[in-house]
Amino acid sequence: MSENTKLTWPVKAIDFEASSLEDGSYPIEVGIAVWLDENAPVAVWSTLIRPTDDWRRFGHWSLASRRVHGITMSELADGMSALEVAKFLNEKLGGGIVWCDGGPYDVHWQRALFGAASIKPNFALGNWAGLLRTLPERCRERALAALEEAPPRHRAGADAEQLIKALAVGLAEAAS
Repeated sequence: MSENTKLTWPVKAIDFEASSLEDGSYPIEVGIAVWLDENAPVAVWSTLIRPTDDWRRFGHWSLASRRVHGITMSELADGMSALEVAKFLNEKLGGGIVWCDGGPYDVHWQRALFGAASIKPNFALGNWAGLLRTLPERCRERALAALEEAPPRHRAGADAEQLIKALAVGLAEAAS
């Protein structure tokens, strides 16, 4: 890795799939990817999130979003509860920044998840584009090209992993 690259290890990414992109949307799947260091494999985990009673009653479910991610309402019955998911995320991601590319949407879904669980996240969400701006230009361009070559799959674990793998491509460019 280049001397100019200031990357803090481990690098962690998170992605959410949601019921819709409208007001009242709620998270239905979360995925994380954790890269301990540049010589370690990327660990990936994801789960469906069982909607709370309030989300089912008052939340917004979009058929258009369902067509994108392919997750049905009936599949969510087998998901983890908001509390189980929030506790797991705090355990695995606690401390530091977790990178995401969904901007205000991811912030909203993180708040909805942790609010439903009645606990606070012990990690902060960071903007993926901001992380890439810390890389030398050549590395950043290579990472962005890697993302463009493999469009999102709209499944949370795969999309979080894709962010980390694109970063790895950019960092490999720095080493060459």
